Amino acid sequence: MNSSFFLVKWLFMAMDWVYRQVCGMFSEGGWVVVLTIFLFTLAIKLLTIFSDIKSRKSSMQMQAIQPEIDKLKKKYGNDPQKMSIEQRKLMKERGVSTFGGCLPMLIMMPLLFMFFAAFRAWSNQQTLNLMLRIDAGQGVQTFANSRFLWITNIWRPDNLKAGGTLMTGQEFWNTFAVTNNIKDFIFFSKNEAELSRILYELHFFTQTVAEDGTIQYVLAQDGGTAFIQAYQSFVSPITSNAELIGGVYENMSNGFAILPLLAGATTFLSSWIMQRQQKMNTKKEADKDDPAAQTQNMGKWMMYLMPAMSIFFCYQYDSTFACYWIFSNVISLAITLILNATVFKKMQQGTVEVIKK
Repeated sequence: MNSSFFLVKWLFMAMDWVYRQVCGMFSEGGWVVVLTIFLFTLAIKLLTIFSDIKSRKSSMQMQAIQPEIDKLKKKYGNDPQKMSIEQRKLMKERGVSTFGGCLPMLIMMPLLFMFFAAFRAWSNQQTLNLMLRIDAGQGVQTFANSRFLWITNIWRPDNLKAGGTLMTGQEFWNTFAVTNNIKDFIFFSKNEAELSRILYELHFFTQTVAEDGTIQYVLAQDGGTAFIQAYQSFVSPITSNAELIGGVYENMSNGFAILPLLAGATTFLSSWIMQRQQKMNTKKEADKDDPAAQTQNMGKWMMYLMPAMSIFFCYQYDSTFACYWIFSNVISLAITLILNATVFKKMQQGTVEVIKK
């Protein structure tokens, strides 16, 4: 999903606003970034908690009418078409949605890519900001403020790839010239004069004269060859500072791949607990044609797919996204445990109603 998509832009601007508010209360640092991500994730979860409760209640209601569905099976076992009609009729009368329980899983996938794109946009903004700080002679301190625990640069992936502490010239070119138009980035438009000058000096841009006599900056047409060479010299105050980064830049990884593994583990744990709860409250194995069974089977499939995807994305892309994903899983897990101890417990006691029309 592209960072120019309006929902991605809104998410990015919301995160950036929260970050600036937190920075206004504390000094800069990697832990401030992580705190911002936690606060933002918590706010998002609180905004969506009611829809989450509704979907979980729908799943519980489906289990509550299972005995009636079993009766329909016995009555119309030899007529699948009639059985399907009567089952849908029963569910409509009871106000139970077939997809109510699995809807959050269907929504999760596009949300995953949307948040991923928003965090990429946020990380790219910090890369451009670092360019300004290096030009102003503040690059080393700015880079030092990006450290968080074992991660040298919070805006880069927590993985074992050599030379991963800072965006390379080739990555910069691919990100801002090939994949995107750098002038479409919000941060660039706010600092266009300074960034245009820097990127012109680094041969990212060339100059042309418009018909009205004004100077315009356009992308260099050499495929980034001159820029990549100039970029290496430009970031050398950071890349050559072994004391700052704790080693030789070209051979150093940005972390130990701990965040991707935590993201995968918390994703699996959250899904496993939900699946376990469903099994505990299902008296017998449902037939494969049952909506309840379809929901449960989809949950099993997602239980293994989502952790694998989490590890892949968090290993390849920014640590900020990995932090968000871990916080999101932990908060969701806490909500699930609370709902299981309250709403579901009431259902077991017969106090959760199956809606009737």
